[in-house]
Amino acid sequence: MVSFFTRLTDNFSDFTNSQKAVANYLIDNQDSIAFCTLEDLASRIGVSTTTVIRFSRALGYKGYTEMQKDIQSNIKNKVALPERLTKSDTQIPNNQLLQESFTLDIQNIQKTLAAQKDEDLESAIAALSEARRIYILGMRSSYAIAHYLTSRIGEIKDNVKLVQSTGMIYPEEIIEAGKGDVCIAFMFPRYSKVVASSLSWMKNEGVKIILITSLNATAVSGYGDIILPCSISSNYFKNSLAAPLCLTNFLVSALAECNVDESRRVLQKIESLLSQGFYLGL
Repeated sequence: MVSFFTRLTDNFSDFTNSQKAVANYLIDNQDSIAFCTLEDLASRIGVSTTTVIRFSRALGYKGYTEMQKDIQSNIKNKVALPERLTKSDTQIPNNQLLQESFTLDIQNIQKTLAAQKDEDLESAIAALSEARRIYILGMRSSYAIAHYLTSRIGEIKDNVKLVQSTGMIYPEEIIEAGKGDVCIAFMFPRYSKVVASSLSWMKNEGVKIILITSLNATAVSGYGDIILPCSISSNYFKNSLAAPLCLTNFLVSALAECNVDESRRVLQKIESLLSQGFYLGL
């Protein structure tokens, strides 16, 4: 029998916008919705019960109940994270693993590109261009991409701050944030309470929040002013950040084009420091 997620992947490109909203929510929240009533699930996603029923039938189920039973079965048989790394009987050959990993990330990038709205991207670039200060926030695995984005924007823009939270001093790192500032935050399932509370506080202080999150933006949309959704699907034990990385590269390039004079000035200052023997051979 074809599994729920295989059906979902095979049919995703043919979904309507409302059906994609249902699919993205189920991808990120299958554990919490496995025993939801039809009405409760529709309310959580923000669609009608009819949309959910049509979605289940588009996947080949007779209705919502049959789809829900398949999701429940998937959860029941799901292997825990540590066990996924030790099950030798399901080991995949390296060449096949390479092919599958690259193929899935290409699909993630394509889905992320299709999910972007021009007006949201333009609003994000305008906000960053005019920002007094830019805060960049990401916890756990998202910290790596937050650090990367900080280094790139910091090469073309003044007053860029990475919220490092080292030693849990994150309140002190954002305490000066206020109106005129912008925060770019990475927030993917499982959603960090620290990130959520930080964004809520900054938003109340007048900071504009650019939220880079999963395609299921409905779950956390209240934390952001501008939502940039990304596909982070993975066949294995952790989410993929390939698509969010591509999106950050775009933000840096677009911001540089909007602020040519400032970008040139900041780069010249950086180069004047690096030229003082920072690299080997100089």
